[in-house]
Amino acid sequence: MSALLCIVFFLGFAPMLLHADNIRISLQLQPNQRDQFELIFNQFYLETGIKVTSLVEPDLAYKRKVPVWLLNDTPDVMFWSASQRLYRFAEQGLILPITDLWNEQNYDEQFSHVKRGVTFKGDVYAIPFAYYHWGIFFRKTMVEKFGGEPEDWESFLAMLARMKESGITPIGIGSRQKWPAAAWFDYINLRMNGLDFHLDLLTGNVSFYDEKVRNVLTEWKKLVDRDFYNQDHELYNWDEVLPFFYRDRVGFLLLGNFVASKWPNGDPLFEDIGFMPFPRINKNMPFFENAPTDVFMIPRNATNVEEAKAFIRFIARADVQSSLNAGLGYLPPNKDGIVGASPLIREGEKLLSRAEGLAQFFDRDTLPDFDRLATPLMAEFITTGDIEEITEKLEHARIKVFGSKYGVMGTSSELGSD
Repeated sequence: MSALLCIVFFLGFAPMLLHADNIRISLQLQPNQRDQFELIFNQFYLETGIKVTSLVEPDLAYKRKVPVWLLNDTPDVMFWSASQRLYRFAEQGLILPITDLWNEQNYDEQFSHVKRGVTFKGDVYAIPFAYYHWGIFFRKTMVEKFGGEPEDWESFLAMLARMKESGITPIGIGSRQKWPAAAWFDYINLRMNGLDFHLDLLTGNVSFYDEKVRNVLTEWKKLVDRDFYNQDHELYNWDEVLPFFYRDRVGFLLLGNFVASKWPNGDPLFEDIGFMPFPRINKNMPFFENAPTDVFMIPRNATNVEEAKAFIRFIARADVQSSLNAGLGYLPPNKDGIVGASPLIREGEKLLSRAEGLAQFFDRDTLPDFDRLATPLMAEFITTGDIEEITEKLEHARIKVFGSKYGVMGTSSELGSD
C-alpha cells in the first residue's frame, strides 16, 4: 500500500474511495407521506451504506424551489413529474440523461408503458416510481338506487338528470384551485378524440378553433347548461366538497386516487365508495386514461452522480416500488410490482392495465405558461358554458405561448404532430 493511501485510511477517509456516504434527495410531499419515503431511504442505506438527507417541501413551495435548486445548492436526486414538466428541464440541459442506465438495466421490460413520459428527443431522463389513476367516484348505494353504474356517456347524462330531479347535486367539484376543472376537458377530449390529438392540442400543435375541440366543448356544455355541477364550485378547494359527498348531497366526483388519503378509513362509509372509469363517448375510440406519474431525476449539477444512479437503480426495483406505493396508496409503474390491497387501488390497476395509452393531466402535458393561462378558463367555463369566449381565449393563449406558426384557423389535419 502506498504512503498516500495509508494516510487516507488513517485519516478515516477510506469510504470516500468507494462512494459518498450521503446524498441529498428533494421531495414534494403531502404531510402523511414522509414516513413512507423515510422507510425506503433507510432500506437504501442498509443495502448500500449511502445515507439520504431528504429536502421536503409541500406542493407549491416545491415547484417554486425546483428551478432554483437546479442551478444552486443542487440535490443529487430530485422528485418531479413526467411529461412536459420533465421535458422542459431536459431541453434546457439542466438534468442528466439516464439512457445508458435504462438500457443497461433493460428497463423497457418493466417500464415500456410509461417510457413515453420520461423520454425527450430519444433520451430517457428519469425513472418513474409511482403513478395513480383518475376516474369517477360515487356512493354505491346511491348509484344503485338510480339504476346502477352507467355504461356510456348517454346513460351517464340520464342518471345525472334523475339525480337532479331528486334534489341531489349530480356532480361535485371544488374549482377554487382551478385545476380540477381541467380534468373534465381532459377526459371528454380523450374519450372523443384520443391521446395523440389530445397531446398535440396541449403542446400547441392544434388550433382551439379545430372542430374536434368545439365538439368537446359542446358535450361539456351539456353538463353546465343542465346545472349538473354545484353552483358555488369556485368557493371550494378540491377536498372541501367531500363532506357533501359523504352526506349523499353530491352524486359523482371526478378525481385522482390521491383522494384516498381523505377517505374515512375504518368507517362503514368507506366500504360504500365505488369507482368507475370515465364513460365511453366515442364507441370506436380506445380507452385512454390520465395517470400522473411521479419520477426521480438527476440534476446536471448533482455532486454525487454515481451514488444518485445507485438510488435510481434501487427505486426502480419492483419490490421497492411495491412497498413504497402500498403505503402511499398509489400504483407501482414497474410491471412486476405488487399492487396494494385496497379495492380502489385494484380498480385503478385494472383501469390502467386495459388502457391503450396514458396521459399525465392537463397541467403536466402542457407548458407551465400555457397552463397558467388556460386552466382558469376551464374553471370559468363550468360557470358560463360560453363556447365562443373560451375558444377565443384559449386560442389567444396558444398563440401567445407556442407562437403563431400553425395559424389561428389551423386544424389537426393540416398540422399533424411534431
